[in-house]
Amino acid sequence: MRKERLQEIARMILSQLNIHGEISLLKTVATLQYEFGLTREKILEYLHVLEDLGRFALDDEHDKITKISVS
Repeated sequence: MRKERLQEIARMILSQLNIHGEISLLKTVATLQYEFGLTREKILEYLHVLEDLGRFALDDEHDKITKISVS
């Protein structure tokens, strides 16, 4: 289940990043809490795992999730 949730969350976020370039971290966390019924802490844990995998970058200070730049 965990792997499937991580994959679905990654798909959802990457889809939005492809459309918008960057998205709100707080709104994304709230949306994922609603969609999956998980706590804020669990969602943030999943987002940090995906960030560590290089899927996207989290910016808590500016409330953003952004695409990773390919150099």
